[in-house]
Amino acid sequence: MTLIILYIDPASTSALLYIIIALAATLTFALRGFFYKIKNLILGKGFINSNDFKNTDIIFYSEGKQYWSVFLPVIKALENKKVPCAYLTSDKDDPGLKYQAENYASKFIGNLTMTSVYLNKLKAKFVGMTTPQLDVMMIRRSKNVQHYGHIVHAPIDVFTYRKFAFDYFDSVFCSGPHQIEGIQKLEEKRGTDKKALLETGLTYYDIMKDEVEAFGKPEKKNPVVLVAPTWKEYSILNRFGAKFFESLLENSTYDIILRPHPQSYVSFPELIGGIEEQFKDEPRISFDRNPLGTESMAKADLMIGDLSGVFWDFAFLYSKPLLLLKTEFDSIEGFEGSELDYEMWEMRERGRLGKIFDENDVEGISDIVNNLLQNPPSMQLEQLKNESVFNFGNAGETAASQIIDIVQKLNKNSENQLN
Repeated sequence: MTLIILYIDPASTSALLYIIIALAATLTFALRGFFYKIKNLILGKGFINSNDFKNTDIIFYSEGKQYWSVFLPVIKALENKKVPCAYLTSDKDDPGLKYQAENYASKFIGNLTMTSVYLNKLKAKFVGMTTPQLDVMMIRRSKNVQHYGHIVHAPIDVFTYRKFAFDYFDSVFCSGPHQIEGIQKLEEKRGTDKKALLETGLTYYDIMKDEVEAFGKPEKKNPVVLVAPTWKEYSILNRFGAKFFESLLENSTYDIILRPHPQSYVSFPELIGGIEEQFKDEPRISFDRNPLGTESMAKADLMIGDLSGVFWDFAFLYSKPLLLLKTEFDSIEGFEGSELDYEMWEMRERGRLGKIFDENDVEGISDIVNNLLQNPPSMQLEQLKNESVFNFGNAGETAASQIIDIVQKLNKNSENQLN
């Protein structure tokens, strides 16, 4: 009897896993989308009205109110250019539903289930969204949309995005060179179609920059430390819980603001609720749930964070020092970073923002904070900002011009095909 041994090299195994994951995700959400289409057909709900935004080439979609600040600067810039646009949202409390402008329309299209049905029937030249994983998760490409653009809403590298975050977009409105580098490497590795990787910047910085200038210097009795962790498993809150704040309060000469990532209230409600309950009567700790953290950041003399985009906002907008938890991002399967073989931008540059601490420092964290407040480190934040962010303070105008250019090219291509 002949024994045949098959050997599959690691590279082939990785490629095979990639294909299996992609096919499984696509099949799962295709079946789910089909189910909800049938359900809504029976109920007579959720399908787009043929008169919805009939003469509008540019449409934006938002998952919720927390992203309105990303879209507003672009919408305002389009309005200044007299270019019509529409705004769709899955959040009935989205401020975009109350916004009024001559060339602007908005609509609440229901929860994510209804959204997937509605967007699948959408007709437009350009659709822009902050939601990643188009054609992988619930939102599928509509055959009547000519161009999909992903508008980045954080200055982070692409490592921490779920797999296939950008693969099926036609363009990505990038915040800085590090995002372009990461997406290009993923395209090369996967052999996917090359997207238009645009040098846009962060549109919500336009709003925050204006708010910073308008807010001025707030009055306060004591120095303020802002704790702004991410919501993921490796965050300060998930790793240390209430113990971190107990240590932070010891021998402290400062007040504390805790501003968790909004997703923390969704993914870890018991953890956040327990911390808020424990410290509700502690006068030195307050909690910030506002959509934008501008006021808290303006008050703060120091931010404590981990691996979240918000600490870049603090550094670039306020030029104040940070104390960052040493965080190892494991390139686990399921994240884009598992296919990238270089050091992620956040890790590479975070040392330029202030000081790094680890779990062994938690018990004495108040001494570290007091020392930093009394002896702020010297930094080169202006240089880092210029290296890392496109069009700082003018990204909305830039994005609007880029979208108009995309639509004009689509129109020109259509004319050429007719001729």
